Amino acid sequence: MPNIPTEEVFTSPDRRRADGVLRVTKPVVIAGQLVEGLRLTLEGGRITDVSADVGAEVARAQLDSDENARSLGEVALVDRDSRIAQANTVFHNTLFDENAGCHVAWGQSFPFAIEGGLELSPDEQYAAGLNSANVHTDVVVGGDGLTVTATTPTGKIPLLENDEWVLS
Repeated sequence: MPNIPTEEVFTSPDRRRADGVLRVTKPVVIAGQLVEGLRLTLEGGRITDVSADVGAEVARAQLDSDENARSLGEVALVDRDSRIAQANTVFHNTLFDENAGCHVAWGQSFPFAIEGGLELSPDEQYAAGLNSANVHTDVVVGGDGLTVTATTPTGKIPLLENDEWVLS
């Protein structure tokens, strides 16, 4: 099934390299239950703490369902001008809701996101930093005030400022 309307630029991050706190900015449905105000702490690429205004226990249960669920599998950039963001509606359907803003997913990554990734064995994919899990749950972290800056070998490049693309 295609992700329509998709307005995201996405990749699979190195599962070993995420540190910080993520504040989920839109509700998410996990196992049929609404989770609101979700906050995740990441250390060394793993989600180490979970809290939420509503539904923290269902998020924790999913994260505990697979030994690799607590690592990230996707990082996606979506700006405030996406059609889904403009609708200002929570659809309670991940394929739509993820396009309401920048999002991350814990769990399974996309092997095609790295050069030659599809030709690697599962063990080689994992060694290359890709995550392998039986879940993939997208949560929106974008919104007003969000700034995203890429760090490259030659310097920093602003990608989003105040939740809007700034690439030229």
